[in-house]
Amino acid sequence: MEKISKDKYDLIDIENLYSQWHPDPIIFLKKIDQECALYILKKTEITYLNNSEYKNILNFTNSPECENILSRVEKEKNKEKLFEILKEREKLHPRVFDKGYEIEELYDLVEKGEYHPICILELNKKMYMIDGRTRLYCCIFLNLPLKVRILTDNELYENC
Repeated sequence: MEKISKDKYDLIDIENLYSQWHPDPIIFLKKIDQECALYILKKTEITYLNNSEYKNILNFTNSPECENILSRVEKEKNKEKLFEILKEREKLHPRVFDKGYEIEELYDLVEKGEYHPICILELNKKMYMIDGRTRLYCCIFLNLPLKVRILTDNELYENC
């Protein structure tokens, strides 16, 4: 099933957490030890969000091009055209960390429910996307609940 281990995925999630461009997470994370955040992430339970909850993630679409891609994904009904749209998105925003999966493989994993959970930071009752945009787009297309791990500011602040 997985080409890389859960531990490697966790490290990628933490790297993405600490390389956020949004100012709110940047300011908050200056006070949080990275190793401790990794420990908290590893023990964070997987939960499921209603498919429409992606609309509440502040930085899911962070450019006009991404807004356009989201709009096209929401309307698309053809799987092959979805793949074209997601490949177009990857050209605009290449993955920083290679996880070894092609878009088609990620789609299949999402469809089967066998994918690494999407990583979200909840900060001041707002959700920020950390990792898993391609998986999230696949969930939107397939109209599936979002398999997520949500790191909360309270959990990080209290323990790190």
